[in-house]
Amino acid sequence: MIIALMITFTIPVLAQKTDNNIPSNVTASFATKYPKAEVKKWDVADDGYTAKAKEGSHKYFATFDKYGNWVKTVTKHNWSWDIDPVVKKAFRKSKYGYWHVYAVAVIDSPTGQICQVMVNDTNHPVDALHQDILSKEHLLVFKMNGELVEEKDITPSLQVKG
Repeated sequence: MIIALMITFTIPVLAQKTDNNIPSNVTASFATKYPKAEVKKWDVADDGYTAKAKEGSHKYFATFDKYGNWVKTVTKHNWSWDIDPVVKKAFRKSKYGYWHVYAVAVIDSPTGQICQVMVNDTNHPVDALHQDILSKEHLLVFKMNGELVEEKDITPSLQVKG
């Protein structure tokens, strides 16, 4: 009888989880928001769940809180020409316009959409005596209207061990 009671009370708990221990409310929210997407993998964090998904040629990471509320979606773009035309024009007019774009991500959230552009200055001309100069890297954050709202130096620091 005890075993029957345990089974009776554990079945509803197990039914709320998927094979990857993702709550059914989270997977249902994902399926509603992205009905044509294919989930490759779920990651679990303290503050929620992130689905690594693909829809067509777009790869993205959709994050939901433990209640199934959508938090954000990060869509990575492989090519700089995938940048939104308004953002691309603003980037070209910025002081970083000649820098090399090596990563682009569009972040959607309930508060709006931004575009992160990662650049380095490897496009600048260098003479033969200065080829070993380290390049600089920056993370630029644009609103979708083209406004540059953040510039952050993300150049890896070199630590000399002695």
